Amino acid sequence: MKILLAYDGFEYSKHALEEAAKLAAEDASTVTIVGVVPPTARGTKSGGHVALPPHAEEDLKIAHDFLRERGIEAETKIRHGDPAEELIREATEGGYDVAVAGSRGLGPVGQLVLGSVSRKLVKGMPCPVVVAGPETTVRHEPGVVAR
Repeated sequence: MKILLAYDGFEYSKHALEEAAKLAAEDASTVTIVGVVPPTARGTKSGGHVALPPHAEEDLKIAHDFLRERGIEAETKIRHGDPAEELIREATEGGYDVAVAGSRGLGPVGQLVLGSVSRKLVKGMPCPVVVAGPETTVRHEPGVVAR
């Protein structure tokens, strides 16, 4: 199974990393860890700071090492542009079986609250999307509109 892991190094993406590791271990899968540096990345964790290189490579190395320590084959890719658009493009071009993304948490009635990127992924991905939050994980099938 080919797994696309959307990873930016923020706390909520660590839930996705752990979920991708579980999925990969169950099925001897390969994982492609994709970080996207948005055009507005100056001064943010993903894009670095003015006059400093982006942090994306360091963040992806952490995720790669995490998977490698668990015996999971992984590669990293950095894309530039709108995170949701670039992740959907990668999934379409790469023929992935499933994508895994993080989410910040639960809503007031116990549902996983999707952020703007995870919501766009669920709506636009050509493959199922597993959205991992701090307390729950939900698998969304392609073509099913997320709330």
